[in-house]
Amino acid sequence: MYFLTYDCACLFHKGDFMLIAFICLFICLYALPSIILAFLQIKHIKLELQKPAILLESEDYKQAGDYAIASLRLNILTHLFEILTFSLWVIFGLHFLSLWLESTLGAFSPLWREIALVLGFVIVGSIIEMPFSIYKTFFLDKKFGFSKQTPSLFIIDTLKSLALSIVIGGIIICLLVLIIENVALWWFVGFLALLGVVILANLIYPTLIAPLFNKFTPLSDENLKSRIESLMNTIGFKSNGIFVIDASRRDGRLNAYFGGLGKSKRVVLFDTLLDKISADGLIAILGHELGHFKHKDILKNIILMSCMLFVLFFIVGHLPESLFNTLGLAQNGAGVLLIMLLISPMIAFFFLPIMGYFSRKAEYKADEFGASLSSKNCLANALVRLVNENKSFPSSHPAYIFFYYTHPPLLQRLKALDYDLQH
Repeated sequence: MYFLTYDCACLFHKGDFMLIAFICLFICLYALPSIILAFLQIKHIKLELQKPAILLESEDYKQAGDYAIASLRLNILTHLFEILTFSLWVIFGLHFLSLWLESTLGAFSPLWREIALVLGFVIVGSIIEMPFSIYKTFFLDKKFGFSKQTPSLFIIDTLKSLALSIVIGGIIICLLVLIIENVALWWFVGFLALLGVVILANLIYPTLIAPLFNKFTPLSDENLKSRIESLMNTIGFKSNGIFVIDASRRDGRLNAYFGGLGKSKRVVLFDTLLDKISADGLIAILGHELGHFKHKDILKNIILMSCMLFVLFFIVGHLPESLFNTLGLAQNGAGVLLIMLLISPMIAFFFLPIMGYFSRKAEYKADEFGASLSSKNCLANALVRLVNENKSFPSSHPAYIFFYYTHPPLLQRLKALDYDLQH
């Protein structure tokens, strides 16, 4: 009896130690560095605000800085909340959710219960984080004149996202659970399957998913349409159309992009962009985007994404059984996916600098290509216009750039375009 009691106590302490170690890893490898970077960025912006304004008018410059600081403070609060929710999930939340669904859905097959467990984790997490989204949309972004969201539109968008998560997420979870529980080298096969899903999502998003949230209208300006088509023909870019979306229903900021892969590729212009940017500026911006197509940057991004997914699946595929036991999870498909979701922020955080490095290099090349189709001055003026309309603060801390920036700082892009900052 003495030895039995002693062994149980040892196991208990080992379990406690593993839980504490798991939480500490989350804090040290993701949450704490994110918070430190946010504080560095806030300090940098405050110092820059004491200097004369650049690229923006003084009032807009201050507003851009204030918005950036307010957003960063919200991010810090979000990361602190993530520490709390992560800790609660791993200490008792996952085990409780698993037991509750087991008793509630006992009549269903094990596969359905596993799908429900993973979906339940995702949905509960989304509900918990919703107050932050509401605050950003209806208070922060509205205060600075960006958000055009109405409560009804927000609710509709949320319900649509929830429905998509349940349907599409359920299919993906089902596929991965079957692979995990029936394939010997499941972590490798699962990685290939999820990579295929990512590629498929890029194919169907422009035509099947995006229209659920925005109205896509063919570009009516025949002159601009002709110029864009001529631009695309110069490099053999074939698309299924040039569309304008009603982005102004939700947000006043400007944007444009080429969406999709293969025959689903399409040119998408925000209606806000057409109102604020000249035709020449628009052509320069689209020329930049075409540069990404010419240099196969989408393919390169998919390769980088696949590397991150491979690392994630490899790590989860070699975790000890004791971790599952400590978290109160069965070592089945659902348990594997739940741990994967828990550690994915840590893995993604360390891939950010790698992906950012290659992305920033690609942006310089795309700028060079876009300028060759119009002119350096035309592209530079369009970029400055975007900064002014979007109230983007033009300066950032080097460490923040290293981790988070997929685009080079605007000042560096303008310098590469030989733009006179005193212009």
